[in-house]
Amino acid sequence: MRRQSVSFLLSLLFLLACQVSQEEKIYQLLNRRQEALQKRDLSLYLSCISEAYQDKEEDFGGLQKRMEGYFKTFDRISYSSWDRSIQIDGETAIVVQQFSLVVEKGEKKNRYSGKEGLFLKKEGREWKIIRGL
Repeated sequence: MRRQSVSFLLSLLFLLACQVSQEEKIYQLLNRRQEALQKRDLSLYLSCISEAYQDKEEDFGGLQKRMEGYFKTFDRISYSSWDRSIQIDGETAIVVQQFSLVVEKGEKKNRYSGKEGLFLKKEGREWKIIRGL
């Protein structure tokens, strides 16, 4: 009986460790996206996005063109997020977070802030954004 309890506890700890690991991978993805925005690095940004991306009428190609335009248009992009919650359900996850975005072109600055919801899917060993941008 005691042996079964130990085995159960070890299995439970292993599952919890896997969950924390997946959450950490999602944090890494979100940090990479933030870095890509601030560096205006299109390839780094797209590495965070699933090729199956679809949000409203925009697919991966449309998002790529839109972000390429933003990165060429703005001289500086500053993005930060906080108050993040992550819900993982198997191979999918939802992230809800507060954000602040400042874009600059010459002397002109535009500020945006609010709450964003991102939908993620696990593709192989990596998490990718599939909707919500």
